Amino acid sequence: MAELQLASLAGVEMVGRSSNSPIRVSNGNPNEVWLGLDGSAVSLSWKQALALEGRCFSITVGALVTGIASGAGTIPELAEPEFVIGVPAGAVIMPLRVACQCFVADAVADHSHEEIIVGIDRGKTYDGTGTKTDEVAYNLRTDNPRSSLCTCVSAVTADITSIPVMLTELARTAVFIEQTTAVGTTPIIVDLLYQPEIAPFIVGPAMLVGMWGGTSALTGYAQVYWAEWSKSELGI
Repeated sequence: MAELQLASLAGVEMVGRSSNSPIRVSNGNPNEVWLGLDGSAVSLSWKQALALEGRCFSITVGALVTGIASGAGTIPELAEPEFVIGVPAGAVIMPLRVACQCFVADAVADHSHEEIIVGIDRGKTYDGTGTKTDEVAYNLRTDNPRSSLCTCVSAVTADITSIPVMLTELARTAVFIEQTTAVGTTPIIVDLLYQPEIAPFIVGPAMLVGMWGGTSALTGYAQVYWAEWSKSELGI
């Protein structure tokens, strides 16, 4: 019986291109191994590699100690969401992390039901209407190698004309408040953390929408992180 002999890889050099970012090619074309500037093969987590490439962005909803109240009333309302990431035609985003922290008013009613909801409008982007606060999408690389294609707003307090339709709900928190005494303080924090194991690719025109509220008003904050490409860069 013939013996199986394995070839040794000793002395075989890995050849690639040293760079701070990868080379993207169209589907089916050959490419080079991505090496760090020190010659080591890049083995960053995929999220960290996207941040290094300058493809990750974030917005902060609420400022320091000033939170965003739920819409113009108390209930979660798609016409007056707490934040919107409008994805234009030709752009694609992938949510990486959405964190929301909310609190109820001092005079919260007994048996209040409070919610935070995050989801997607799959059919249209944000139309720019409504009374709102414009948000800046900051690149997670602080030298800002590229700008976001998205339109980002928060604190919508007058109806958006083309109201979002949440066909895909990504995450929800629901809290029921029952006071144990007729008087007294019930400390309640309503929070949500969405870090998807399988992240959706939101292809524009579309919207990522977040809202909170309930039978009693909620005031809150949010930190939204996403990665972003053009459709042509992804070959779709």
